[in-house]
Amino acid sequence: MSTSIIARGQLRKEEKEFIIRRLESRDIPELYGLHKLILSNLRADQQQFIHHKTRADFQNMLDNPNQLVIGTFVDGRLIGYSSANFINQHNIGNVLPGFNLDYKPGEIVVLEQASVNPAYRGNNLASIMNAARQKIAFQEYGRRYAVTMVDIHNYFSYRNALRNGMCITQATVDPEDGGHIVYLSKEMGNPPKFNHVGQAVSVAYDEMNLATVSILLKNNYIGHSFDDTKGEVIFSYSESFDSCRKIRRFGNENNAALRQSVMNLEQGR
Repeated sequence: MSTSIIARGQLRKEEKEFIIRRLESRDIPELYGLHKLILSNLRADQQQFIHHKTRADFQNMLDNPNQLVIGTFVDGRLIGYSSANFINQHNIGNVLPGFNLDYKPGEIVVLEQASVNPAYRGNNLASIMNAARQKIAFQEYGRRYAVTMVDIHNYFSYRNALRNGMCITQATVDPEDGGHIVYLSKEMGNPPKFNHVGQAVSVAYDEMNLATVSILLKNNYIGHSFDDTKGEVIFSYSESFDSCRKIRRFGNENNAALRQSVMNLEQGR
């Protein structure tokens, strides 16, 4: 497997070049150290944002031909990493539990964790790695769809996905840990269409929750962009995902907040 440079660029905050390349076994000590550093900088209520991994976990990822791990380097030092999983029909239920878009598993790339050393945040590196993974998946692996799972409160991660043309298409409960998550999806090379005649709906970052997002999605309002100035995710009406959607199972139809959200949406508030 080639470890040649995938992408290069200039940091926004410093006059330094960065490169992105595939990682290999010799990178594991530095990769594991960066992983621990990133975890140590998360607050107690943010620990669920990232799956905690061991050295063996990273080695297994590197040894798996159906997984990709890339890293961003500055001055030869690893400052960020991200991974992708080229799933199949046998493991889709484990990797994407409850996913409700009827994509063929062999056409999906799952964009997993993308993390950056806190000292280098603000350089758009997670978004750049996101784009690099999609390009590799599309051009080298022939994958048609990109999907990622993000904690519903982790707006740092879903902003990066939204920047790269992904859309919030599902809100559900992760059966592994009971966390509330959103799925973001994208058909690479075929951006979704939105009805901008209808009024867009904005949801504040701190108001992103299972009930509110579920009812918007149920009414075909798809999350597609964000406004950092106002701290909001923007949802607009779209039928682009309708033809490939399985039967929804929200599990919270009796939730009072959800019923109120329905009323508000239908009344145009």
